[in-house]
Amino acid sequence: MKYMAYEDADLALKSAGDLSALAAKKVLVLGATGMVGSVLSYALAKAGAYVSAAGRNAKLLTERFDDAQIKTVEIFDVTNPVIIRQAMTSDSFDFIVDCAAPADPKAAMEDPVEVLRDNFFGLDNILSVLAEDVKAAERRGRKPETPVVLFVSSNAVYGQGEDGAACEKCAGVIDFTCPFAAYAVAKGASEALAAAYSRQFGLDVRVARPGIVYGPEFIPGDTRPFAVALSQAASGKDLLLPEGMGSVKADVTYVSDCVAGLLAILARGEKGCYNISNNEAEIDLSTALKDIAKEAGVEVKEGSCCAHKCSDGSCCGGSSSCCGVEKVDGKCGKQDSGECSDGSCCTMKKQSCSDGSCCGGSDCCVKEKGECKFPRLTRLNCDKLQKLGWEPKIGPEDGIGFSLKALKK
Repeated sequence: MKYMAYEDADLALKSAGDLSALAAKKVLVLGATGMVGSVLSYALAKAGAYVSAAGRNAKLLTERFDDAQIKTVEIFDVTNPVIIRQAMTSDSFDFIVDCAAPADPKAAMEDPVEVLRDNFFGLDNILSVLAEDVKAAERRGRKPETPVVLFVSSNAVYGQGEDGAACEKCAGVIDFTCPFAAYAVAKGASEALAAAYSRQFGLDVRVARPGIVYGPEFIPGDTRPFAVALSQAASGKDLLLPEGMGSVKADVTYVSDCVAGLLAILARGEKGCYNISNNEAEIDLSTALKDIAKEAGVEVKEGSCCAHKCSDGSCCGGSSSCCGVEKVDGKCGKQDSGECSDGSCCTMKKQSCSDGSCCGGSDCCVKEKGECKFPRLTRLNCDKLQKLGWEPKIGPEDGIGFSLKALKK
């Protein structure tokens, strides 16, 4: 994927502003094989920094960074403190960027423990090493010198908030029982950990909260909507528009603009949180899929609300995880809400939402009276980041074109 990461890095530099503070600095990027991490690594190298790109997949590291200007470091497990310490002490870094955590919805559904652990314990391992350095310096009567840490969080920490753009001091409600809650909780808990280390040990910890980011550098198998749609369209497959989701709107940010925001935070930011989102690029799912299909020469077809339905026609929890339970004597048990479309039992009980509609579990992806209910996608107020000179430049039309062109190579 080097071809597009290299080009997207150039685009990022054009939107990031003055990066002289990064020249000749040593930067460790954890999670460098991901979409944001890979483009960021190249952008940092182009800005004159000495980059160590770290990831858990040796093959993917080689594919992403077959460039002599970027050193690769294989890290099998960010939750292992010994491995993290070895990586951090292999050089005297000026900046450490932590992107090392799954952002794939499938991971949040199927392996929420890993999502929580990778975020929280991965960051804790980084900050605990620096805290030890601070204490050691103070024992010697010296002024501690520790690298700047940038933790890449998510707009998911805002949960279900009020209408309007969320600023960095806004807060929403997170349903801890929701199948996707592990990701939001992991990011929120990690931010709290960062703030605690910053207060107690004086560490310079900065937090970035990107919204929906897309681009061609996603890892194969990524189940995020844009990754799936772009991958299918690039392969010549028609796209599926889930019933009732066509009008769902969100701000989308092309990967180069997101990376430009991260660069600005590193070069000119300070302790605290920064939203990253292109407010000029709001688009509904229907339009996004149609734009992708038009660019790729495929079609968009209407689909059902969810992948599986119960026998009464309602959606089964928004994913297949609630289906697949075998029947006993040809029947589903009393605890089951009914029969799924594949004939198996559905283990989620039906509940009533506050508006009186049917809620198939905590994520409320339910078809009731011909409508689907979906969580509101939080818009972000990015005034704080824009004061650093950051300005997104890539709209959906160009971003989709760039992505498909790269994926078809």
